[in-house]
Amino acid sequence: MAWSRERVSVAAYFAVLGLVCATWGSSIDDMKLLLGLNDAQQGWLLLSGPVGNLLSFTFASALVTRLGSRRSLVLATSAYLCAALGVAACFFFRAPVPFWCVAIATLGGTGNVFNISVNTQGGLVEKKSGCTIMNSFHAMFSLLCLAGGLLALFAASSGVSVEYRFFAVLAVAVVAHLVFFPGLPKESDVAKKEKGEGFRRPDMPLFLIGVAALVIMGCEGSISDWVGVFYRDSLNAVDGRIKWGFCAVSATMTLGRFVTDRFVNRFGGVRVLRVHCALVAVGLGIALSSPFTGLSGLPLHLLATAGYAIAGYGISALVPILYSKANRTKSMPAGSAITFVGSMGFLGYFVWPPMIGHVAEATCLSLALGIFAVLILVCLFLRFDND
Repeated sequence: MAWSRERVSVAAYFAVLGLVCATWGSSIDDMKLLLGLNDAQQGWLLLSGPVGNLLSFTFASALVTRLGSRRSLVLATSAYLCAALGVAACFFFRAPVPFWCVAIATLGGTGNVFNISVNTQGGLVEKKSGCTIMNSFHAMFSLLCLAGGLLALFAASSGVSVEYRFFAVLAVAVVAHLVFFPGLPKESDVAKKEKGEGFRRPDMPLFLIGVAALVIMGCEGSISDWVGVFYRDSLNAVDGRIKWGFCAVSATMTLGRFVTDRFVNRFGGVRVLRVHCALVAVGLGIALSSPFTGLSGLPLHLLATAGYAIAGYGISALVPILYSKANRTKSMPAGSAITFVGSMGFLGYFVWPPMIGHVAEATCLSLALGIFAVLILVCLFLRFDND
């Protein structure tokens, strides 16, 4: 399918989400340092995200259904960028912890609605195309995650403060929001019909897709939130190398998402998903075991970065495949199915990272993050519907 105006506009919103997510994720280790937190305290603070996420559950589905994914995306993007501005303000004013809690909770809640709305919009464009293109949208998310990670790496090496990096990113995001929202697809006739249909309980395949989203996005969120801390605390990396893992994950996720659609169309989503789950487990195993190899300095950092690169490539295909399958489900309207899977996934994205902090405080960060090397393998045995 050619890159129509609608496809370009939806891809731009995935890019905005990726850029802001990367800016926040690559700044968490800076927040920990600024506030002088240990792993458990950071875990409690990051728990604000799931609280906001859970609060958004009460209205996200109704909002997307009542307003339509186009209008809800415009509204959610505006709110999400305001929430990110609140996080930047916390850095700028060296805010006390209660203000951080409010800012992170707001970011989690608005981000959930943004995530649901933009994936529903992507589903509309994918249906029009007649083939799998969801990975191309998520590739734009990953590409801008990489850009955000490289910007963080440059800023850390150049002494640019976190808050000014946030302000620069938000300025770009606001311009993109204003430029691309007129090109977003309007609700199709199918989508309009679905608005009138009541909620139906998801069948077992869709429920398992939601469970997989909970694990997979939890893994992605935990890597994003803790990789900088892992390099700083477990690998004793200097400032110029702390963002290596984040950049490696973002780079290989971007590469994977640009090439995966052709594999999914040829071999089927379930087969590709299982191969990529195995890659995530292998990559995490390499990265998280690196502190125990006896290596130090550059060789240690390169080994960990190689592991994260493998894990990033593995993660690349997983979430887009789940959204594509939800979009094609027969058990409920596509918009409601994406809301269900997206909410489960975003819940995992925000719930798992705080739990990592508590496990890490009791054991070590490698063991805490290693939980996902095991959980991700469980997805190999989930029985989805056939392609």
